[in-house]
Amino acid sequence: MNHVIDWSARFAETLDFVGLSDEDRQLIKASSPLLMARASSLTDSVYDRLLQYPQARKFFVTDNDEPDPKRIEANKQTMLSWLRATAAAPLNDGFVRFLVGTSQMHRHISIHRPGLGAVPPRFIIGIISFFQTAISDLLHQQMTETDLARCTSIAWNKWLMAGLEPLLASYMESDLED
Repeated sequence: MNHVIDWSARFAETLDFVGLSDEDRQLIKASSPLLMARASSLTDSVYDRLLQYPQARKFFVTDNDEPDPKRIEANKQTMLSWLRATAAAPLNDGFVRFLVGTSQMHRHISIHRPGLGAVPPRFIIGIISFFQTAISDLLHQQMTETDLARCTSIAWNKWLMAGLEPLLASYMESDLED
């Protein structure tokens, strides 16, 4: 039986479940300039890390196992687009479709990477964890009000975790029910 999953409804339910409030979303949006000012260096760090793991590295190297600057840069730009979209904390169907589309891109073999197969989901989970930690550190370094930094960090954690399910959608669709 083929189930069509209403990802927008699932995302809304997850946001409700984790308790993401309008105030949380405002904290995320207000802190986005701090994040976006460091977005390129954070993304560089993610790709430096990915290149250390053979199962991730293979997506970003030439046939001679040398880092492919063009492919890496294209992927960094995609990650920066995800960061910008995520930092805006939107609650629209387009954002959810963007996340699910990103999942499909990672899961299904693309023409430009024949024979590589799916990106292992552990690296997607790891990237979210990386950003949770990096954002928390950044907020605590840049915000003078410690309680505001704590509340903003909590809001970001809720938001990033809620976005993880749609980012893994194509890995899980056969296991999920509406």
